[in-house]
Amino acid sequence: MGLPEPQDPTPVVLNVGITGHRAGALTAPMLRKLRPIVNGVFRRLREATLSLQQSEDALCSVTEPRLLLHTGMASGSDQIAASSARTSGYLVRAVLPFEPDEYRKDFAAGKELRGFEKALASADEVHALPGDRSDLNAAYVEVGQSVVGKADVLIAIWDGEQARGPGGTAHVVQMALEASVPVIHIEINRESGKVRMRALMDGDSPEPSAGSLRDRDLYDRVLRGAFKLGHAPAQQEAPASPEDAAVAG
Repeated sequence: MGLPEPQDPTPVVLNVGITGHRAGALTAPMLRKLRPIVNGVFRRLREATLSLQQSEDALCSVTEPRLLLHTGMASGSDQIAASSARTSGYLVRAVLPFEPDEYRKDFAAGKELRGFEKALASADEVHALPGDRSDLNAAYVEVGQSVVGKADVLIAIWDGEQARGPGGTAHVVQMALEASVPVIHIEINRESGKVRMRALMDGDSPEPSAGSLRDRDLYDRVLRGAFKLGHAPAQQEAPASPEDAAVAG
C-alpha cells in the first residue's frame, strides 16, 4: 500500500459577531467617528490572527485564515461592521430574524431601506431565521443567540447602559459573556461624543481590560481567549494612527 494522501491544511477560522445600537440612536457626528474606529478593530483583529498563526504551533500557518462576520444587518452598528469587515477581507454572513421580504418592513422607506438593500446584496451568505412578527422580542433574541453561538469574538458598539429589553445590545453582550465569548466593547458616550475601547473577557470579572486601537496586546489577549491559547508576554504599542485619535477625541 502507498502512503496516504496528505490532507489539505485546515485554515484558522475567526468568527466575529456584531451587536450595537441602530442608526436612530447614533448622531451623525458619532456615525462619522465610528466608521474609522470600527475599520481599525477589524483590521487589528485580522493582523492579530495572522501574528498568532506564525507564533503558535497549535494554529495552521500555511494557509490564509478564514475571517467571517455574523451580523443581523440592522441599520447603524450592524451595517457599519459589515462594510468595515469587507474592507479587511472578511466574509459577511447576514442573520435575519425573518425572510428578507418580511425584514424589509423594519426599515423606513428611502435612505434607510436603500442602505439595507445594499448591505444585504453585498453579503456573502444570507440566513433567515423562522421568526414570527407576532413575537418580535423572541425573533430578535434568536438573532442574538445565533450571532453569539457562531462568534469567537463579539464586537459591541454600546453605550454601556443596562438592557432595555430582550434581544437588545446589552442582552446580547450578557449572552456572550455567559457563553465565555470575549467582547470588544466600543463604548460610546452619546453626550460627550467620546469613544473608548474595552475588552470584556469574563462575565464573572468585574474589571474589564482597557485598551486602545493601537494596543496590540489587547487584541492578542482577546484572540488567545477565543482560541483557548495560553498567555504571551505583553507587546509594545504601535505608533498612533488616525483611528487612535478618533478614540481619544
